[in-house]
Amino acid sequence: MINIDLLFKAGYEAGLTDMEVYLVKNDNFSCKVFEQNVDAYSVSKTQGLSFRGIYQGQMGYTYTEKCDDSSIPFIISSVIDNASVMEKEENEQLYAGDKDYVKLELYHHSFNEVTALEKIEFLKAIEKACFALDPRVKSVDYCSFSNGASEVILKNTKGLDVSERQNFAYAYVSVLVSENGENKNDGDFIISTDFSDYEAESFAKKIVHSALSQLGAKKVKSGTYPIVLKNLVAGDILEAMSGIFSADAVIKDLSRLKGQIGKQIASSIVTLIDDPHLPNGLGSSSFDGEGVATYKKEVITDGVLMTYLHSLTTAKIFKTTSTANASRASFKSSVNISPTNMYIKPQASPLEDLLKAAFNGIYITDVQGLHCGLNAISGDFSLSANGFLIENGQLTDPVHEMTIAGNFFDLLKNIKQIGNDLEFGPSTVGSPTLFIQSLAVAGE
Repeated sequence: MINIDLLFKAGYEAGLTDMEVYLVKNDNFSCKVFEQNVDAYSVSKTQGLSFRGIYQGQMGYTYTEKCDDSSIPFIISSVIDNASVMEKEENEQLYAGDKDYVKLELYHHSFNEVTALEKIEFLKAIEKACFALDPRVKSVDYCSFSNGASEVILKNTKGLDVSERQNFAYAYVSVLVSENGENKNDGDFIISTDFSDYEAESFAKKIVHSALSQLGAKKVKSGTYPIVLKNLVAGDILEAMSGIFSADAVIKDLSRLKGQIGKQIASSIVTLIDDPHLPNGLGSSSFDGEGVATYKKEVITDGVLMTYLHSLTTAKIFKTTSTANASRASFKSSVNISPTNMYIKPQASPLEDLLKAAFNGIYITDVQGLHCGLNAISGDFSLSANGFLIENGQLTDPVHEMTIAGNFFDLLKNIKQIGNDLEFGPSTVGSPTLFIQSLAVAGE
């Protein structure tokens, strides 16, 4: 691995002042099973670093996948060349670090003892179990397991020196069921670094039951309905809109939340939390992409917008402090702003209570088209959806081929009840099930 102190020494000698190294190492495994055979198998190790430094008052950047001392001359010259052509950015800065960082247990050593063969046998077992449960299961069309580990090292010449190691694991399985010429798909995840959570029989039953329950779906009449949004659906919509909370989006007039700090933007029962210390959260970390110590915060409290998400740069513009939400998608990426683990705070109501509150409406279990059917600036959305009728407070017939339409900002204000079933799925943004007073539904 590259000698960071030697890199900084070479930078000083070349005329750089403040410098920073962001080093990432990844170790990944993935496999797929189809018809009891290994259909795909991959093991990879990657690493890379980004380097930024100030040359004659300008910040320059570069990155490389060659992380040894022989790359030092290239890194230094690239940063100097880049700084020479960059437009001046007054607010950009390197961070000297915080006194204390929360120690998080993000790396689970016990998972290292799970062999590749055990993971493959799990996939074979669940595929076999899915077929055995019901003859209407025609295909286990996706049966995969992935896990990996990553290490991040962030060090600069102002005294910052932090690092963190974490690992992850998940399985995804989907099935195709068919009856009387009608086909339905459904799938689900297990996300855990505790291999005892990967139990084939119960997971197969959950997936197959969910897929079979959609057979016999009918269309609904167009109209306005009380809507219960399944937790994962609500989380997907919130994730698609999460950029509106970024201070950078506010600065660029890409968020309708500009000027809304301290104002009511959601139902009074809504509290939106960003928690980088959430156990097993995919976005958990003790420091952000600039080395700022992370902390739990309420972005919305009782419906009132309390803060934007800030990096050091945006915090300086707003004359406030960073919320430790600077992020880097990879070592090749510049510093951006994103949530850590963002979620709507769950309440005490089980799903049954939300269905009773809706009484006669629709329970939405799946939406498609978030990338093309939702405008993240205006908040308008029109999404293809599937689900179940709610009649007299009970789930009845499956329904499909409908479109739900509305506006995200109106939806926030029309949340009437919040469930107790917070779920993230394979995401850093989650939600409990939500009862929405009404949404427009286009059916037949």
